[in-house]
Amino acid sequence: MKKHNIGGPGSLMAAGTFFGATRLQLRSGEFTVSAVTHMNARTVPMHAHAHAFFSMLISGHYREWFGQEHWDARPLSMVLRPAQAEHRDEIGPDGSVFLCVDIAPAYWEALTDSGLRLQRRAFDDRPMSRVALRLLKELCEKRAGWQSVAESLVNELVAEYADESHRVGRRDPPLWLRRAIEMLHDEPAHPSLRAVAADLDLHPVHVSRAFKQYKGLSVSQYLRELRLQRTARGLLESREPLATIAQDNGFADQSHMTRDFIRATHWSPAKLRCECERLR
Repeated sequence: MKKHNIGGPGSLMAAGTFFGATRLQLRSGEFTVSAVTHMNARTVPMHAHAHAFFSMLISGHYREWFGQEHWDARPLSMVLRPAQAEHRDEIGPDGSVFLCVDIAPAYWEALTDSGLRLQRRAFDDRPMSRVALRLLKELCEKRAGWQSVAESLVNELVAEYADESHRVGRRDPPLWLRRAIEMLHDEPAHPSLRAVAADLDLHPVHVSRAFKQYKGLSVSQYLRELRLQRTARGLLESREPLATIAQDNGFADQSHMTRDFIRATHWSPAKLRCECERLR
């Protein structure tokens, strides 16, 4: 385990170097994947990194400050921080564990023609968290041929970021769509597109088309992602039995939850919980 307590105002942290303890790390060509742990509450001073990187909170809580703004993360929240973007972090009382994916400048430069602009963006309840969980599995298991698998997953992660960035650049979604999303979040286990549309006095097809346009997912896909996120958070934030988590998230039973979770993340629920506890 490596500990890094370097950096400070005006300094840049090198590739694959982070405050906290680096529990696991894999380096391959243009990217570095790391599991980083903060054991206790702390305030990480203002600093910046030489490379752009994705960071996903695996467990615990933290608040990120950038300029005068702040962002409160929860498990599976993800952020892309551009190179040299200054920020400071407040780690929650029980510490925290992060998955960090550092990507070299040459990788981003090759995407210049696509019009992608690197900007700080934070994400919740998006498919990229599922991709990051699969990267975490490669990091924990270090199986033969992991480099090609990890490279493919990093490409998928960047593609999700690019798609989301392009959608953010469009005009703001209508207010009724925001209300529809709130309704889906209020009761994700037993939702109904028809009921949501009726409550909004809109046709289900109209709701479905607008949802796909602004969110990049169909309503059913979004609900699957939302249920997956809530299931994973239940595993990482609580000691509830797996059967209870399955019931709370609308699965027929624990076996149903396990099948869907493995299909989406390549983790069994029990194994993910065990590995994340080991990283703390």
